[in-house]
Amino acid sequence: MLRLLLLLIVVFIAYRIFNWTRNYSTARSYGLPILLIPVSFQGVWWMPLRPLFAWVKSLPFGLGDWYLYTTMGWPTEDGNRSLLKYGENFVLCSPSENIIVTAQNSVVEQVWTTRAPSQDGVEWYMPGSQAKLFAFYGENVSSTNGEAWKRHRKITGSAFNERTVEHVWDEAVSRAARLELNSSNGARFSLAKVRSTLDVVAMQILTTVGFGQETDLVTVGPGHKLSLMDSLGFVLENIMLTILFNSLKAPDMILPKLLRKLKLSVKEFKLYMEESVLRHFQAVRSKPEGAGGRPTSLLEAMIRANETGKDEGHKLWLTDSELYGNIFVFNLAGYETTSSTFTFALSYLAAYPEIQEWVREEIDIHYTPSKQRYTENFPKLVRTLAIMYETLRLASHTPMFVKTPNDRTTIRITTPNSSSIEVNPGTLIGFNNYGAHLSPKWGQNPEIFDPTRFIANNRLVVPENVLYLPWMAGPRVCPGKKFSQVEFVGLMADILKSWRVETVRKEGESEEMAREKLLSVLDEKYFHVSCHLKRPGMGEVRFVRRF
Repeated sequence: MLRLLLLLIVVFIAYRIFNWTRNYSTARSYGLPILLIPVSFQGVWWMPLRPLFAWVKSLPFGLGDWYLYTTMGWPTEDGNRSLLKYGENFVLCSPSENIIVTAQNSVVEQVWTTRAPSQDGVEWYMPGSQAKLFAFYGENVSSTNGEAWKRHRKITGSAFNERTVEHVWDEAVSRAARLELNSSNGARFSLAKVRSTLDVVAMQILTTVGFGQETDLVTVGPGHKLSLMDSLGFVLENIMLTILFNSLKAPDMILPKLLRKLKLSVKEFKLYMEESVLRHFQAVRSKPEGAGGRPTSLLEAMIRANETGKDEGHKLWLTDSELYGNIFVFNLAGYETTSSTFTFALSYLAAYPEIQEWVREEIDIHYTPSKQRYTENFPKLVRTLAIMYETLRLASHTPMFVKTPNDRTTIRITTPNSSSIEVNPGTLIGFNNYGAHLSPKWGQNPEIFDPTRFIANNRLVVPENVLYLPWMAGPRVCPGKKFSQVEFVGLMADILKSWRVETVRKEGESEEMAREKLLSVLDEKYFHVSCHLKRPGMGEVRFVRRF
């Protein structure tokens, strides 16, 4: 038995070495710098094992440098270091595949922003190993390709309309006004507390605007064992375990405590989704839009579009499981990214008080904190929106998304010897978003928080000749892009209208020392669904009421 086990191990290692050698030979033909990594972040089996190998980072002579590149969120930790060391294009060569990592404009335009199929008939698609990661409740707009994706996009896209963003504005302003940010002497908030406070605000806005549900997020609903906040929060907190074990059918008695709680959380959140869909379905059937019914939430708008597709007899509608799949990814994106972006933005404003005064000058002139003023307020708050743009440049929420062609094709990529290379199906192209966002193309100090780089003639603009894709781009741009922008501006405008956010000085610290300490905390990030701080308890800010 031992001999058989050893034989299987030897065969496995030999097979991987053979594939690695073959992939390396192909990678050399590209003429790009090559980084050899023994495992790829594409391997789902590697996810639970990766923490066990964290020690390799400490190996001498750079022997453990490969470890960084074995998670799809590696650009978040890397920043622009790999771009400065290897250039805009390089190859991650593993036994599984070659990943051409790029931050070059022409490549990203060809692979991500061109409508499918391209002029040569080639379609670029996200491989299932990545696309299906968050499809455990059902297929969704993120997990599908081709005609299936068009069907999902048509139904989900119809929900993100101007009526929805007006509702977002009203709710964001209302929630911001109710925030309790300090005591009489200006309470200190650790960045962990800032994040947890904003987690609740983001979920309140999402449940109200997204699902038309005014509810106490921490109260366990009738027929439930967990609250909405607890169930969704636990699933997101343990998202990798959810991906690996959500379909496990083992009885609870043999599962460890963590997996029992995870199994219950997955089940409970699905029950909350089922109840919400049923409630909105009944509302749609009782009052059709043509009979005076108007969507009161994003979900209701989506269900109305879906029912219209069914009634008209065509195939552009979603099944129940697909509705649940899309509801989950909307929660995934709308909850985590909102609180993360706001945590970073407020922290940067504390560290750069001159920028805070610059944006407040605009808010004091143009912002009127009252309902039904979205159309008057939002278009004028360009500096406030620039704060969001600059925050997402420095703290993006997108991991390394990859695409592969469905046929052999040529990509326009700069190498030492040519301006193009040929790639086969199975070769992956990965967008290095942090490398692009922190490229020297942005100027002399791309690491510095400076939202004025997005302002020209009092208008919001993205500078020329740079790559800026926090919401991705092309046909698959994030459908909630406008939703997130309006939510951010509404929250930020109302908070800065009434509060100043400041750094916290410890005894013996100067203002500059406190500022540098806060910035050092903001520099240490990692990816887990969204961008997170490694040491959130070490950074502090305080809120002081202006009047």
